[in-house]
Amino acid sequence: MPLAAAGFIKAGSLPVVDAPYRHENTRGMFARTQLSPELAAKYAGWIETFRDHLAERDVANWAMADLVAGARSQAFGSTISEMAEALNINRLKFSNIGRVATAFPPDKRNYVVPFDVHGFLASLPDETRFETLALAAAEGWGERKAKEVAVAYRQEKAVFVDDDKETTLAVHVMRAWNRATPEAREYFNELREMAGLGIIDEDA
Repeated sequence: MPLAAAGFIKAGSLPVVDAPYRHENTRGMFARTQLSPELAAKYAGWIETFRDHLAERDVANWAMADLVAGARSQAFGSTISEMAEALNINRLKFSNIGRVATAFPPDKRNYVVPFDVHGFLASLPDETRFETLALAAAEGWGERKAKEVAVAYRQEKAVFVDDDKETTLAVHVMRAWNRATPEAREYFNELREMAGLGIIDEDA
């Protein structure tokens, strides 16, 4: 159901995205993957087609990210959870895609670097995020390298950097759940069912 039809937004109130990204820009980074001459020759057509689709996906991801970020900045009356539910998209994924656009405004992006690399680097602070993106472009980073850098920063600073407070707190809850024993999870689940979305009585 369209968000406007669901009552979440007024028709025509979403921002118009003047996207500077282009297919030929985004596919440049994907073309830099190193392959042996034998593999490159054998699968050239298949690889080229797949890279084209990757580039098209990047264009779509940036367009959706800008829409989410623009809608959030307008605060048009619906929560992220409501918007995600209306679109049948995972709430965390929906929130994160908007966070990437906020972390990298159009004039701070490098469209030869894949969107997912921007996504990992979005967790870095302002003072290092953009110079790290420039390094990623110069060295041709993929998702694995970008994730390593982001994880290393979190471990070094012992923090979870995220402008979305709800997402940050949810991640802390999930990490505590994952560390718990099965017995502790069962006990917590009983308390959660009694409390619903209210406060859990720690003395229960």
